Amino acid sequence: MVGEEITKWTTHFSLDKILSGDLSAFEELFILIIAIAAYSIIIWHYYRFIARRDCFTLSTKKYPKVVGFLKYFFIFPFVAFLFFMGFSLLLLFLTRTYEISAVLSTSFAITIAIRITAYYNEDLSKDVAKMLPFALLGIFLVDPSYFRFEDIIDRIYSLPEFITLAIQYILFVIFVEWILRIFLTIYYAIFPNRRKHLIEKQPEDNRN
Repeated sequence: MVGEEITKWTTHFSLDKILSGDLSAFEELFILIIAIAAYSIIIWHYYRFIARRDCFTLSTKKYPKVVGFLKYFFIFPFVAFLFFMGFSLLLLFLTRTYEISAVLSTSFAITIAIRITAYYNEDLSKDVAKMLPFALLGIFLVDPSYFRFEDIIDRIYSLPEFITLAIQYILFVIFVEWILRIFLTIYYAIFPNRRKHLIEKQPEDNRN
C-alpha cells in the first residue's frame, strides 16, 4: 500500500518538466511577495508610530515643556488626522455593509483606544494598532475577491459628505490626547526621575 503511493508520487515527478516548465506563474508570485513585504513594512512603521506614547521625542533643549506644548498644539492635529483617516480607509476596505458614519465612529473608537493604551503600555497599544491592518492582509490573501474596488471608490467619493462629522471626531482625538498629556505632565511633576530615565534611554541622535 505504501509502495503504491510512493510509486504514484514518483510517476508525476520529472526533472525535465521542472527545468523546462513554464515559469510565468512565478512572475505573479514574485509581485505578490513584493506587495506583501511592502505593505507589511508600511504597516509596521504606521502602527509602531501610532502606538508610541510620545509621538515626538522628549526634548532636552532649553524650555522642553514649551517645545513639547508647541509640538502637540500645532503638529499633533495633523498627526491625529493621519491616524483617523488611516483607520477609516482600512475599514472601508474591510466592511461592505457599514454606513460611512459607522466607519468613521469605529475608526474614532479604535484611534482613541490605541492612544489611551499607549499611555498605559506601549506593547498593548501596538497589539491593538496592528490588529486591523493585518486582518485586512489576511482577508486579501485568503479571498482577494472579497474586495470590490468599485464599491470602495464610490464610498471614498462619498466621504466629503461627512466632513463635519470627521472633523468633530478628529478634534475629540486631539482633546483626549491633550488630556492624557496633562495627566502625564502631572505624573512627571510628581515623579521627575521617571522623565529623566526616559530621556536617557533615547539615542543621542534622536533627542530634540
